[in-house]
Amino acid sequence: MADIIDVSSKCGNRASALAGAGVKTIIRYYSRDTIRPSKRITREEAAQLSAAGLRLGIVHEGRFGDKASNFDRSCGVADGRYARSYGSTEIGQPGGTAIYFGVDFDAAPADIRARIVPYFQGVADAFAVQTGEPQYRVGVYGSGATCEAVLNAGLAHFAWLAQSTRWAGHAAFLASDRWALNQLAASTVAGVSCDPDVAGDNMSIGDFALAQAHAPFAANVAAANPDATMTTFVNARGGLHLRSGPGVEFNVTKLLPFGTAVHPLKSVGSWMSIDLHGDGAADGFVSSAYLTDTLPAGASSQGGAMQASLARDDAIHVPELIRQGSTVDGLKAARDTASAALPGYPHNGCAAHLSALLEQAGIDVPMTWGAGKLAHVLADRGWSKVNVGSQRPGDVGVCFDNTSPPGSDHIYLVISASGPDEMMIADNQRTDDAVHERFASGHDKTPTEYFLRAT
Repeated sequence: MADIIDVSSKCGNRASALAGAGVKTIIRYYSRDTIRPSKRITREEAAQLSAAGLRLGIVHEGRFGDKASNFDRSCGVADGRYARSYGSTEIGQPGGTAIYFGVDFDAAPADIRARIVPYFQGVADAFAVQTGEPQYRVGVYGSGATCEAVLNAGLAHFAWLAQSTRWAGHAAFLASDRWALNQLAASTVAGVSCDPDVAGDNMSIGDFALAQAHAPFAANVAAANPDATMTTFVNARGGLHLRSGPGVEFNVTKLLPFGTAVHPLKSVGSWMSIDLHGDGAADGFVSSAYLTDTLPAGASSQGGAMQASLARDDAIHVPELIRQGSTVDGLKAARDTASAALPGYPHNGCAAHLSALLEQAGIDVPMTWGAGKLAHVLADRGWSKVNVGSQRPGDVGVCFDNTSPPGSDHIYLVISASGPDEMMIADNQRTDDAVHERFASGHDKTPTEYFLRAT
C-alpha cells in the first residue's frame, strides 16, 4: 500500500480511513481558476486531514493546465502569487515547504522552451517579492522532459514525474534519480480515487504537518452583555477577504484592508460572521484567525495605501488580462464561468463575463453582476478614471445610458486602440469567442462614459 497519494477532490471525511490504510501524506490542490470547487483544498479539509495525523503535500494546477496556451511568464506570476497567498492565508502552509506547479500534458520541446520555462520564471518572480508571506520552495510536475528542463534552468527544487510513461523523457528522467516523486497508475485507497506516489531514495518531497490552527473567537462574543457591540480589527497585512459564507468555497464580496474595524456577531467553526457598520446586520464571514481585539500598529492610515497597493498589484496582471481577452480559450473560459454563475447568460452578463476574465488573469474580484457595480468594485481597488480618448489596452470601458432608468449599461475590456475612438474589445456580445470592434463614441451603441485603469 502506497503511503503517499495525490487526490483531486475533497477527502477530509475519509481522513481516518486513509490513515488506517497506511497513508502518511496526501497531496492536494491549490488552483487559481478552477471551476470545480472540490478540487481546491479548503482550510476545513486541511484541518480534517491533519487531525488524522496525515501530512500534506501541495500542487497548483490551473484550469487549463493541460494546454500549452495556459503557460507563459505572466501566467506563472499570477499562479505563483495566488498559490503563495492561498497557502499562507487560507491553509497556514509553513515556509520552506513545497508548492508543485503542474504541467499536465506532454509538452513539445518548443513549448518547453517558449512557454514552460518562462512560466516557471514567472513563478520565481512571484515568490521573490517581499510580501511578508512565507517563502516556499518550487516543485514541477510533468513529463520527464519538462522536469529535466525546469530543474536544469534552476527554477525548481523538486521534480514530480507524471505517471504517463509515453510522455517525452519519462524513462531517462526516472533513471536519473533526480525526481522527488514518481506518480503511479490510478488506484483507490479506502474508497478514495487517487494516484499512488513513490518518493525518491533519501529525497525530501516538501510535505508538511499542519500546525494547530488559531482558536476561533467564542461562539457568542457578547454573551456577558448582549447589548454591547464588540469591535475587533483586521490583522492580515495584505487585507482579509469578506466572503458570502463560512468557507473559502464561498464568493469573495470585498477585501477588508489591514486595520479595518469590524463587529463580530457569531462564529461558525473557524469563521466569524461580522457586521461592518455596527447596526447588528451581518455583512458576511471572515476567518477568525485574522481578527484581533486591538488596532494593529501602523494600521490607522492603511486604507488609502491598501487601495493603491491593490491597484499596483492588479497592474502586474494586466498583460495576462489582455492575453485572456485576446484568445479563444480565454474568452470561452470566461463565458463558461459566467454562464455557470448567471442564469440566462449572456443577457445582462457583461459584468459577469469581465469578472471571469479578471479572475482568470489573477485579479481577485468577486463574480459581479451589473456594469455599474463592477465599475465600483474596480474603483474601490484603486483603479483610476481615464478620460475617453486616452484609453489603452487593458483599460476597462464603462458605458452610461441616459434613458430610463439611467445608469451604467455595459462594461468591457480594451484589447487594442486605434486612435481616440476606434478599439478592439472583449465582452459578452459575441458568441464566437472573439474580440470585435467598438467605438468609444458609441456609433450605434451606448457611448463610453469613462475608462478605468490599474496603475
